[in-house]
Formats: sequence, structure tokens, C-alpha cells
Amino acid sequence: MDIKENLINALHGKECEKTPVTAFPSVLTTELLQKAHTTFDEANHNPEKMAEVATSLYEYTGLEGITIPLDLWFESESLGHFFEREEGSLKPVIMKSPFETPEDVEIPSDFINTGQFPIIEKAAEIIHEKYDDKNVPIIGEVTGAFSFLTDLVDLGTIIKMLNSDYFEIDDALEEINNSLMEEIDFYQEIGVDCIVVNDPSSTARILKPKLFEDLVEPYLIELSDYMDVPGVLHICGDTNSNLEHMLSCGYEGLSISQEVDISYARQIKETIASDSVICGNLDIGETLLMKNADGVREDSMKCLEKKVDILGPGCNIAYETPLNNIKAMVETRNEYFDKRA
Repeated sequence: MDIKENLINALHGKECEKTPVTAFPSVLTTELLQKAHTTFDEANHNPEKMAEVATSLYEYTGLEGITIPLDLWFESESLGHFFEREEGSLKPVIMKSPFETPEDVEIPSDFINTGQFPIIEKAAEIIHEKYDDKNVPIIGEVTGAFSFLTDLVDLGTIIKMLNSDYFEIDDALEEINNSLMEEIDFYQEIGVDCIVVNDPSSTARILKPKLFEDLVEPYLIELSDYMDVPGVLHICGDTNSNLEHMLSCGYEGLSISQEVDISYARQIKETIASDSVICGNLDIGETLLMKNADGVREDSMKCLEKKVDILGPGCNIAYETPLNNIKAMVETRNEYFDKRA
């Protein structure tokens, strides 16, 4: 069984040769940029470099998937919104949001023909040409409507409106989600095998269960229902209180953060008879960034022993994460199944 079939089987809850190891959402590190002799800007705006950096993660670590794009805030660029970066870091700094209120938000009709989308399309062609015969899964990434809105309108403004009248937010989410369905069409046309919906702002710290259910869940379900390829939902942070709703959104996979215990997530899944498989949830800070490879192996083994369905980071990997630590996840999975053989 090749790694693409193994991942797709895992997402559909079918028998796998071994637990897949991949990352939801995408991974970009300073080490990958250095090895490709490129910069953050070039890796996101040159299709050859985007393809090189995206595929080099698989080449250097064995992580079982190639995710494009590399920039988590790429969609905002199609609206003319560019982020500054902290000196010495790739962390984005939002100096000023492009819209004052949700009512002001307007998604242009040529949304998926601007910004990084043409670069992503060309990069996908290059990746298909080089890796289709190796059956490496290609993963596309979409920003969830609520998180996209918080990129476009000041988060503080959004939070204040959540505590009073959020109908204006709901209207903006509807418009954004319509554009995201066009984005899903785009990914399916360029031949991705899976799509991850990355919705970090929908964390329980911002959205309590009732608000998540009423405001965000319908749009996440709409995206899931629209996909013809397997989908994975990723929401950051402590989402324990929202797990039931997240597992009810219809995604083949749910990517959970380190704040959520795998066993507890599986318990909720079984209680509500959800078909979503559990993905994650290695700590991106204390483990992947700060520990050595032996520490990563130890924590990866704990995830496997708790029967995680797809092993991977619990959130976006820090830019400074060593590639050897990412590779250690794959090595641990291999050792785990070799011992069981």
C-alpha cells in the first residue's frame, strides 16, 4: 500500500498498513528555506521555489504529504492585504486591517485568479509531474470563514460584536464562504488529494459552544459538504468544549491541538457516532521546537499508543523547528509498527 492510499484509507476510517504521519496544516521552516537557497517571499511567489520547498519537506523528513500553499495568510493577499514580518522572524504583524467592520468586507469576483493562486496552480503542476509516480498525497489548504474574517477585520472589533449583535458577522461569513467554495473548486481542479480547512480563530477561547454551533458550524459544514475529496478540519488551542460540534461538521479528519487529549477526543467521537478520524496532536512548542529527537520520539509514541488515527503536529509548526525533529515523528511510527510486525 503506497502512502497516498494509506492516508486516504485512514481518512475514510478504513484499514491502513500503518498510521500515516503528515501535517495539517502546511509546514514552512527557516531550515527548508535555507536548503532551497530561497526567501519566504520567493517561496510564496515563485512557483518553482514553492514546489521545491513544499516537496523538500517530504524528501528530508519523510512526512507523508505535500501541502500547498506555504503561507497561512495567502488568501488575504488576493484582497490586497500584505503582512509585515517581525525582524529576524517570519511571524506576521498586522499593522492595520483592510476593513473597519464586517459589513465593509467585499470579496472580489476574481478572488481565485489573483494573489498567490496562479503561483499555487503552477506549483501543483510541477509537483504532479515529479511526484505522481511516487503516489505522494498533495494537500490543499483553505482558511475557514471565521478566521479569514479576523484577518480582514480587527479581532477586537469582532469579539465585541460577538457579545452583542453578530448578524453583521454572519452576513460577512456567508460572502466569504461562497468564495471559499470557489477555492475548493480550484484545489480540486489542480488535483489535490485532500483539503484541510484551517480555522484557528474558531478556538473555544473566542467562540463558546453555543456561539460556535450557531455562527461557525453551519459554514464549516457547508464547506465539508461541498468537497469531493476528503477534508480535514483544524482548529487551534483548547477546543475541548467544542469537540462535539467540531466532530459533527462532517470532515473525514479532525486535527486537534496538544491541549486536547486524544483519548478524550476519541471518547466524544464514539459518543456521538462521528465518522471523523482523530489527527495530531504532538506539541509544537515544548516538543517539536524545544526537545531533541529523542524527546520527539517519546511523545510521538504516546500519541500512537493512544490510537491517534493520523500522527502529526497539533498546530502550525514553528518556523524554527528542526527538520530532524519532524523526521523523528516518521521514524517513531516506523519503529512502532516494525515491533508489531
